Amino acid sequence: MAGQHQIWEHNTDDGVTRAFSGDGYERNLNGSSSSSTSFAQPSGISLSLDLKELYIADSESSSIRVLDLETGGSKLLAGGDPVFSDNLFKFGDHDGIGSEVLLQHPLGVLCAQSGQIYIADSYNHKIKKLDPASKRVSTVAGIGKAGFKDGTYLEAQLSEPSGIVEAKNGRIFIADTNNSLIRYLDLNKEEAELLTLELKGVQPPTAKSKSLKRLRRRSSADTQTITVDGGSSNEGNLSIKISVPEGYHFSKEARSKFSVETEPETAISIDPLDGYLSPEGSAILHFKRPSPSASLGRINCKVYYCKEDEVCLYQSLLFEVPFQEESPESNPEEITLAYVVKPKASTNSLQLPVAG
Repeated sequence: MAGQHQIWEHNTDDGVTRAFSGDGYERNLNGSSSSSTSFAQPSGISLSLDLKELYIADSESSSIRVLDLETGGSKLLAGGDPVFSDNLFKFGDHDGIGSEVLLQHPLGVLCAQSGQIYIADSYNHKIKKLDPASKRVSTVAGIGKAGFKDGTYLEAQLSEPSGIVEAKNGRIFIADTNNSLIRYLDLNKEEAELLTLELKGVQPPTAKSKSLKRLRRRSSADTQTITVDGGSSNEGNLSIKISVPEGYHFSKEARSKFSVETEPETAISIDPLDGYLSPEGSAILHFKRPSPSASLGRINCKVYYCKEDEVCLYQSLLFEVPFQEESPESNPEEITLAYVVKPKASTNSLQLPVAG
């Protein structure tokens, strides 16, 4: 449950689905129980060979973690910040052992029949191998630069690989997302080689419009929603003005950013559709309405901010801007989207749904 920052379980006997581990706060906190554990957009999940543990690709903390299926607690295997649980900015590309490893937003994880763990290190454009006993991580495919090229790990290229599964013939298949291809590693060879799966008899997809279609994203549990009236003007500016409390500053390493969604898609145009906030937390977007009907703009902001000489924090914001039916003689509108970030307090409480 990436948006909830939790691992849930579904009982196929009685049909009950409930939270299993994670208190719902977005952070990299390992604990001995479900209520003392936090995840940060967990994505990949794979069962251990002894059926006692789950390996988790905790994407936003750029780490691989192991979840105990008996206690609901977790431990760190590789990557992430082992000291400051709120620090989600310890990412990069570095092989090594345990917490010295740097990953970048891994989306896929696989426990192979050999017992080795394979990782789709998505934003590093690599496939890596993790030995759960020694916690050593090494690259098996990808040079760290997005592209498309078959070959050995010293020359192969992928582009944001995500899903990863094992076949019975000793091959590992990879969803090479940005290349829109299925790639595979043949582990039977002395030196693993990345190859592309040939899809025979499949018609290529028809060309799509280059215009971006903005679909509504599901907000996470800790997203703060602010509604601002958009008025009835035909066009104008949306000024984002986000500020942080005294003693805090916007992160320089992880830049705060925004993205735009509209509904209906053709009723309003907002430019740009995405981008970064300035070092002071601001941005100006221009809107224009081809249609006079009512519409809705959503501006999603990811704010990364730090306390002086301490850990950095994250805040998810959503500005909802409802535009009224257009007035024929309206003037250009200047709309301010303002918010003062409030550092969130921690809690270890875990609320589980009650089976009815």
